[in-house]
Amino acid sequence: MRIKLILFFVSLIGTVLNAQDDPSNWMHSDGTLEGFAAGAQYYTFVTDANLREQPNTQAKVLAKLPIATQVTVEAIANDSLELRGIKMPWLKVSCKPGGGAKVTGYVWGGFMALASIQTPDEEYMTNRGVLYLTGVSAYNADKHEIAVQVRAALQGKELSKVEFTTAGDPSYYPSFDVRFEPFKNASVVLMVNYYYPACGYPSGNNILFMLGNNQLVKVLETSSISDGGVFYASEEALLPTDRGGIGDHVVVVKDHSEFEEKGDDLVRTKQTYGIVLYKWTGTKLVKAKEMK
Repeated sequence: MRIKLILFFVSLIGTVLNAQDDPSNWMHSDGTLEGFAAGAQYYTFVTDANLREQPNTQAKVLAKLPIATQVTVEAIANDSLELRGIKMPWLKVSCKPGGGAKVTGYVWGGFMALASIQTPDEEYMTNRGVLYLTGVSAYNADKHEIAVQVRAALQGKELSKVEFTTAGDPSYYPSFDVRFEPFKNASVVLMVNYYYPACGYPSGNNILFMLGNNQLVKVLETSSISDGGVFYASEEALLPTDRGGIGDHVVVVKDHSEFEEKGDDLVRTKQTYGIVLYKWTGTKLVKAKEMK
């Protein structure tokens, strides 16, 4: 039975990682467990990221890269830098700041977005051309919490940003989704889940609304954790267009189950189930009803 469970989780992890290879789904983006890769492209995550001549903070600044500058990683340096509990390598990158001449230099990995989604620049598209970025800005080892930032940018300028804490450490990586839902005054819904695809690691799925004034706000966080063959505790958020969703509401379905092995079978010994309704007022999400 334990072998079957191990195979199941290996299959699940493979499915999650392979989802990164689907270029047709522009509304979803996954980070990576493998760190930065030579030859891959990333976006700068901060305004005026320093592109330096050498991989250290004393080296000459060759250029200041605006937010959402696309860079190609040429190599990963052996040198690293730690800021606010986040240790990242220096990256040798090439880019064309502002569409000008190609320049090559070093930028700290902490200035790169870990996942990104860009709305197609097409007529009638909501928030057309906007690039959404997420990354980790700090780590609190004592609390096992990471500070996550989400930013929206357009044509090299930041439109909005928000920072919040969630369970995790620097080994976690993001699953990032953009949704278009019929919430009043909210043009876009972003779902940002930092997690580690293994048993016993808690994850938090954070729901953000982008309001009409380009303000990003976190409205809700759900959490999940499991230990194969022992228990799982999940909170699934349903939006209005999801099956079972309700207009102007976020429906959170909670399921906590415990299991025991009896022979070759895995038997559920305990289950707690509930539903919580949150109503969007146009400015905030408020708890409306809880059912157990």
